[in-house]
Amino acid sequence: IEIVNESDDTSNYTIKLNSEEIKLPLYIRNIKMSDRMYVKGLNGSKKIKDIFIDKKLSLQNRDSWPIVLDSNGNIVWIPGIKKSKFDKKKSEVYDIILKYS
Repeated sequence: IEIVNESDDTSNYTIKLNSEEIKLPLYIRNIKMSDRMYVKGLNGSKKIKDIFIDKKLSLQNRDSWPIVLDSNGNIVWIPGIKKSKFDKKKSEVYDIILKYS
């Protein structure tokens, strides 16, 4: 058994955010056809539909998968699948940790 501090978790099941870079409150909803996300480590945005296809999610799962966005409509995280450019490294400043289980 390995006990990991949540701030050390770099998986797609945890995201660290800086509240000064996003607009609170955060919301959770399902996919909309026009959804795009600025993926961490990628210049530009990517369609959420394409991210789901790349992960080989079934159509049924795609329609019900949670998507986390800020009050400006920026998609900040697809829990368990992909992080946005808003995700912070352990060495960066963050004050919000979200965990999906």
